[in-house]
Amino acid sequence: MDKRKLTSQTLAAIFFYTLFSVILEKDYSLDTIIDELKEGVIFGIIYAVAIWFWDRYKKKK
Repeated sequence: MDKRKLTSQTLAAIFFYTLFSVILEKDYSLDTIIDELKEGVIFGIIYAVAIWFWDRYKKKK
């Protein structure tokens, strides 16, 4: 998997995580959005690492 595809998938995961979290919280204040964005970045990093490992595992087989 090339870096561009991994980056775009990670950014999409961060965006959707933040969007759905804010909608489910039903609190649209700036503090809530920033907190959810921080959690989204953490989720995105974990997601990117998981995809990267999965891609490397598939290539070895």
